[in-house]
Amino acid sequence: MTSVLIVVELMATLGVVLVALVILIDNAARERQLREFGAGAARPGVLRRWYGSLSGAVNRSRFGRPVQRRLRGAGTTWNALDYIAGVLAIGVAGAVLLQKLLGILGGLVFVAAVWWGANRWIESRRQKRLEAFVSQLPDVARVLSNAASAGLALPSAIGMASRELEDPAGTELRTVSNQLSLGRSLDQALEELVERLPSRELSVLVQTLVIQSRSGGALVSALINIANALELRKELRREVRTAVSGAIFSGYAVTGIGVVAVLVMNLLSPGALDQLAGTLIGRLVLAVSLTLFLTGFVVIKRMTRIEV
Repeated sequence: MTSVLIVVELMATLGVVLVALVILIDNAARERQLREFGAGAARPGVLRRWYGSLSGAVNRSRFGRPVQRRLRGAGTTWNALDYIAGVLAIGVAGAVLLQKLLGILGGLVFVAAVWWGANRWIESRRQKRLEAFVSQLPDVARVLSNAASAGLALPSAIGMASRELEDPAGTELRTVSNQLSLGRSLDQALEELVERLPSRELSVLVQTLVIQSRSGGALVSALINIANALELRKELRREVRTAVSGAIFSGYAVTGIGVVAVLVMNLLSPGALDQLAGTLIGRLVLAVSLTLFLTGFVVIKRMTRIEV
């Protein structure tokens, strides 16, 4: 019972540290943005310049670029380096604090669980934001259609839509409008929007805008037809999501049961996981168990992935 209480206290401490770290990272990112856009900002120190260069290199790397896109798609202001360093620091700190109870292998499982949980939280936040954005696409198409029918050019129509629509559509279109005002081409700005919030509906709208901006044509009627089609697809997506919600929860439950079972086994008998991994039969059992859990998760994910 004493060990269980210690574990609960340590997990509560880690939770507080996680919340504090998230708040500090977010505040630092917002201060950095204000400093970059503010006039007459002081020249940063050597350490800050070095960290900024390293952060930029990570954002441009093959591993950091998709992480940065997911973070932007989730609506956060964090950089990839801030996110990766923060999550790994929390996982390693928790593994060190719980080392006597979890052992070496259990600590590695804990770090992997923290990394997986953080990624799932970011992905869940990005998906919610994406769904909210997709649900606003009919309104986006209607506002752009009204602006085009009033004689506004497409960049001006996007700027007007960014002011009239709420978040996340307003924020994303404001980003596109700012990129256009800085000299970025319409194709590049809209392609980056699709990379941040990938969806079939947005791709159709973007392709229509790009084609119409290049060759001209009946932009107003095209946008009206897209708005009506997007409204019907929104209702269909809602029905499909309701039908498969139970199966999606089962997929996450399968993975969670596996991780929790490993940690609980090591808590009840400290060092049991390391002893199990120290024998050939134990390593085979762990490998087969991990394969079965991952296979079940992947199969359920594939079964519930319905394209609408």
